[in-house]
Amino acid sequence: MKKISLSLLLIIIFGAFGITGFSLGSAQTVPVISYVLSSPVIFATHTELEGYGFSFGPSDGQFGAIPASSNSYTFYGAAGSTSRCVGTPNVREGEFSFTGTLDHVTGSNGCKRLFGPGDGPAGWVFDANYAGGGQVVRFAANGENGWLIPFHAEVWWQNPATSDHKCSNVNCFYGSLGLAVSTDDGKTFKVAGQILQPSQPMSVFTNGGRNMNIGYGSLVVADSNGKHLDNPPADPSGAYFYLFYADLLSGLSGVCATAVCMGVARAPYADLVAAALSGDPHKVAKVFHKYDAASPNPWTQPSTSDTPDQSGTAGTYAPLWTDEPALQPEVIYDGSFDVYLAVYLSGAGFKVRTSSDLIHWSGPIGAPYQETGRTLHYPTLIGETGDPTIAGPAPRVYFSSFPTGSFPDYSTSVFESVQLMLSHSTGQTTSISRQVPQASTGIVRSVLLGWLFGGHLIGKEIVRISQYILEGHVAISVIAPALAVTISEDDHSYRFL
Repeated sequence: MKKISLSLLLIIIFGAFGITGFSLGSAQTVPVISYVLSSPVIFATHTELEGYGFSFGPSDGQFGAIPASSNSYTFYGAAGSTSRCVGTPNVREGEFSFTGTLDHVTGSNGCKRLFGPGDGPAGWVFDANYAGGGQVVRFAANGENGWLIPFHAEVWWQNPATSDHKCSNVNCFYGSLGLAVSTDDGKTFKVAGQILQPSQPMSVFTNGGRNMNIGYGSLVVADSNGKHLDNPPADPSGAYFYLFYADLLSGLSGVCATAVCMGVARAPYADLVAAALSGDPHKVAKVFHKYDAASPNPWTQPSTSDTPDQSGTAGTYAPLWTDEPALQPEVIYDGSFDVYLAVYLSGAGFKVRTSSDLIHWSGPIGAPYQETGRTLHYPTLIGETGDPTIAGPAPRVYFSSFPTGSFPDYSTSVFESVQLMLSHSTGQTTSISRQVPQASTGIVRSVLLGWLFGGHLIGKEIVRISQYILEGHVAISVIAPALAVTISEDDHSYRFL
């Protein structure tokens, strides 16, 4: 057993990477919470939704809500319609509203499509074949107020390698995020433009067999340090919209080298409102910037290429965790615990993580939710506080459940929800993180760090040592090129086993 002071430990680690000066930055305290899951409740059957005039969905993707009267809501999500649809019959796909309580869907709200494929600004193709889904978030700034929907948009192609020309049983697609805006209390929405594009250009995917699934987008209002702010904020000049999404970029650490992981971008609050109402899609395309921890200023990566034909390349992203993929991520704030919740799909169903600053995230805080013989899609967090974007002690996760292998056959699906009954666990942790430059790989670094962490040689590209116990209750993880340290508030030395 080796015992070493915290300061000496950090000097040795940074020295091994060729770093001669560093700063630990501000500590982030995250409440340690866990959850118990309720039994699933049927939000709507396909038969019920079909009776309202929907051919599939809603919601074909994550969805949002605006509060109405008497504990009811107007929900917004992607769907198709049949001849039974009163408002916009027989359309292949688009954004529709529907009504209900948090327990059950009760109507189609006229079954009218609000926007759909090709409704983006003239000359822009990002939403040529699909447009819909996403959270609904209010805004008020510059004397204007209304609602925003970040939505999933697609461009399709045919796969030459399969007989049905599809990719994984669905139309081959390159996904990005668009933005729709309403100034009439959600009665109508207009597509303002594209707000986020994957790190790799569309040309990498087209005519191939892999989709680029960026998710449906979720927006959170916070200050420059990720501290939650009311929406609308008291001072819009110090507020930001944070946008969460999934991305794929080769060469990253961990599973993110080959799988989609969660990233974040942000835009000044008032700037996004001004861009959304400007009628200028280029302003919309340039208002967000992706977080990239490897950059001296981590918020400078362009969120799109600002090219109407999608021929350009957007900025790169940094995954917010690298130990497992994060498909279809969504984030909301929980006011009961002063913490952010992220729900996402993994290979074992959906999971939930927490953060206090939107950048540093815990591991999963409970067992994954899954159903035997079924596959889950589109987990959506809805708060139970009266504001769907703010969670309390028992927020709900909605999802579509399909018999394994039957997606996207919605006739076999069930629209369900479960409650996350959250509670405090014992103790708290304080996380200290610092992104450091990538160092050259070599035997000296491997041997030194191998000695330091118990004599295990370390791989050339990724160093990850986890769950080494401190005098208190904490672990250390080292991931080249990032160093992340988690320490207890009252302890100052590590004990390595």
